[in-house]
Amino acid sequence: MLGVADKLSALDAVIASLGPVGPPAYALVVVVSGLLPLPMFNLLLLGAGSLFGLPLGFAVVYPSAILGACVGFRVGRQLPEWLRRRIPQKLTVLQDALAEGGFVNLLLLRLTPLPFAPSNLFLGSIPAIPFSTYVLATAVGFIRLVANVFIGSQLRGMIDGQGTFVESAVLMGGALAFALAVGNTGRLLLKRRAAERKTE
Repeated sequence: MLGVADKLSALDAVIASLGPVGPPAYALVVVVSGLLPLPMFNLLLLGAGSLFGLPLGFAVVYPSAILGACVGFRVGRQLPEWLRRRIPQKLTVLQDALAEGGFVNLLLLRLTPLPFAPSNLFLGSIPAIPFSTYVLATAVGFIRLVANVFIGSQLRGMIDGQGTFVESAVLMGGALAFALAVGNTGRLLLKRRAAERKTE
């Protein structure tokens, strides 16, 4: 918790130093994270809540994450074979189910917290997935990011001494439980659908 708080404080200082350019610059970093495997996507989500609160934090990261996912998908269409082989195996085993499962399987994947940039590139590398279906599933699935932003806003409240520790901890715990429940449900349903297709 302390390590995350330190990182959020450092991020806050950097964005504050940019003045009015801060929110657009933050949104741009989120977009880039959809293409490049930056090891901080989840921190960016928490940071949006810490820096901007709700609903502004969600308004910054939600469209940016969708745009970043779309850019990553387009790049994935041109991904060379040697790079495709570096995509995590837990994604590649789902390729057939995603290619044939349409919107529902894509939505279930987007409800599952997976590495952001690799998943975008991987999905783009599957020719059978239409771009329009991908965008719609991503837009619906990424509504779940509000939980991450909310947790970040509560962390900021704890750092600033707003409210009681117990109150903030309960709210964050509820948001975290919601995010985990959504992710686990999406993962289990996707695996079940993939198994059903193998038996057909």
